[in-house]
Amino acid sequence: MCHHTHTYGSRVVGYPVSIRYSMDMVVAPDRSAEDWIRTASRRLASAGSEALAIEPLAKAMGVTKGSFYWHFADRPALLEAVIADWEARATTPLLERLRRSGREPVERLTALMHTVAAEGKGSLDPAMRAWAHGEAKAAAAVGRVDAARLAYIAGEFRALGFSAAAAWSRARLLYLHLLGEHALAFGPADASVDERLREARRVLALLLKTE
Repeated sequence: MCHHTHTYGSRVVGYPVSIRYSMDMVVAPDRSAEDWIRTASRRLASAGSEALAIEPLAKAMGVTKGSFYWHFADRPALLEAVIADWEARATTPLLERLRRSGREPVERLTALMHTVAAEGKGSLDPAMRAWAHGEAKAAAAVGRVDAARLAYIAGEFRALGFSAAAAWSRARLLYLHLLGEHALAFGPADASVDERLREARRVLALLLKTE
């Protein structure tokens, strides 16, 4: 046995590895950490967290488990990386693009709804929310993402002249509609993106009405 250390993000992890695995890792890692995270994320979206086992993931990627241990100490380390990757991608990049777009608040909200409608079954949100019921780190990440999204949407309604309370209520209603879009993508109702976007615009029009 030998001891292998690897830096992932800001953390240095160390773990014992067999001579065979050590040789595999010295020759080549085969896939990057990002490849493992992307593959695990796709499997999470399609089959849930129980499907995130190392051997099936390695088989799907056409590599040995040695590639996995080049990047991650163990399965929990991969799961943590998947959660962190989703949190990093799920909110800030889109909201920053919307903020910098130069559009008006209604146009930004419409663009946000279009993004959600276009994701369809490709969204990782439903799987993350299901996972959050039994995984504390996933639950914490979902909570932070929800808070950031709601704050952004409420801010747009505030920019349209609504009071803080009215803006928050409208933000919650619009956000619940967006979450429903993700849920409906897995159901029998297979409406097109254009049809779903038209419905989203009708919902927004209702929420824009003054009291």
